[in-house]
Amino acid sequence: MSKEELLKKYFPKVKDFRDIQEPTIDALIDGEKVLCLMPTGGGKSLIYQIAGLEIGKATLVISPLVALMSQQCKQLTAQGLLSINFSGMDYRKQFKTITDMANGVLPKFIFTSPERISNDGYLEYMLTKRKDDIGLVVVDEVHCVSQWGEGFRPAYRNIPLFMNRIFGNDWPRVLCLTATLNEKQQKQICDEFKITKLIKGENLWRENLHLEIINLKDGKDETKDDELERIIEKHKGEKILVFAHRKKGNKGTTRSLYEKYKDKYEGVAFFDSDISDTDKETVLQGFASGDIKIVFATSAFGMGVDIGDIRVVVNYLISETVEQYYQEVGRGGRDGAPSYGYLIYTNQSKRGRRMLLNQTLCTETTLNDEWDNRKLEDGQPLDHASYETMTEEQRTAFALLMDYGVISVVAKGVQSIKCFDGVTKEGKEFLEELSKFSKSGLMKIIAKKSGENISTLSLKIWDKCISGDIKMKAAPSKALFYTINKEMTDEIKAQILKDQEQKKESRVAAFERFVDGIEAGKTAEQLVKEALDI
Repeated sequence: MSKEELLKKYFPKVKDFRDIQEPTIDALIDGEKVLCLMPTGGGKSLIYQIAGLEIGKATLVISPLVALMSQQCKQLTAQGLLSINFSGMDYRKQFKTITDMANGVLPKFIFTSPERISNDGYLEYMLTKRKDDIGLVVVDEVHCVSQWGEGFRPAYRNIPLFMNRIFGNDWPRVLCLTATLNEKQQKQICDEFKITKLIKGENLWRENLHLEIINLKDGKDETKDDELERIIEKHKGEKILVFAHRKKGNKGTTRSLYEKYKDKYEGVAFFDSDISDTDKETVLQGFASGDIKIVFATSAFGMGVDIGDIRVVVNYLISETVEQYYQEVGRGGRDGAPSYGYLIYTNQSKRGRRMLLNQTLCTETTLNDEWDNRKLEDGQPLDHASYETMTEEQRTAFALLMDYGVISVVAKGVQSIKCFDGVTKEGKEFLEELSKFSKSGLMKIIAKKSGENISTLSLKIWDKCISGDIKMKAAPSKALFYTINKEMTDEIKAQILKDQEQKKESRVAAFERFVDGIEAGKTAEQLVKEALDI
């Protein structure tokens, strides 16, 4: 079917392609690897949906926005397009889903997160086996590689490594999507993702967004709250998304703002990483239906809200960069109707953001602690790290030790085979044989005593899972098995810390440019157009 026929069949409410949707789809059909810059709400998801269907193979979508993946997966499934979203699945369903995908027809669309591809060995093994059936890999919100990859979501930096592990040098078509990348960041993405074509929207400025910077200068939290209430009263009854940027603390957080306003206004909720998947879904459904009118969210989770009729976005704390700010206000007015964005600026909020910036990236203490945790005892060939239990700071330090060649991840598996049960005679004998080397079932001990390469051993286990000889009987403790290539000398540590300091200085400089523009009286529109060269 042609792209026009696919549009008519699966997306009948969409009358025609707009802006750069069609040329981007055509480029992907022609085999290009594309970086697409398009305004928020401009219909980026339709590009990969139509392109993926026309290519005729499975489309793998990697996104940091769990809530958004869930919404898109449900919408596609409702349209009769088999789609899988791994977020929120328990281990039993995950195992069965991956096994079924290995042995049957791949879904049209597979949604997963950067964190999952960083540590899920079974998913990676299945995708490797079925790599010829994957026609398109989508990296959504690709600005996160540059803007979040060094600290908040270090797993984003692992995507090119993951691609190499699955496809080697022969990558399929790639589509990187975002609304905000400056020229330096565009070059980084093009280099890391082998981009062959850059396609930029005709106008990255959203005409339906009406943005206002409210400069309170020496205002305190109480003054900010007075302004917030003025905004809420002005837009009473409309859907309002408030970016609080932090989830815990006494003031200006998702929880504290919720507690302050939950009894004053009807339909108030908060949305951050600490609430359950069920509660996230409840908030999203309530916000979509209109039962919930005001949501206080952190930036990472607010960005996952894809609800067309959000009329107001409030930045309670100044964003880190103009680009991030534009991403956030872009949650409003995605239906094309007028929407209003308010940035409440005070010297106090400026100091708060500076403090957060100075806490970003990897410190010497964190780096030393991670190295101390990863050093191997004499004669120990390898060890494992549990990516799921690491803090973001530890993940960043671990990634840096990899980047600088200190450690290498050689396999993604499970810590112990005790999570498996034999189904067939062959499967039972396989597990019994491995158990002879370790009563506790620890993989690293089995590998050492059996003389089996840990990578080969892990692949044998995944193969037995796919063949149906063994199954999971308990939630597995996932493991990244690594070896030490060299000691972290003072010279290597000094280089890592120097590079981190330079990156922090770059981020601080971008923030200061934002602040200078605000204090010079520039409008939000001027700041955005200058930053994005619109």
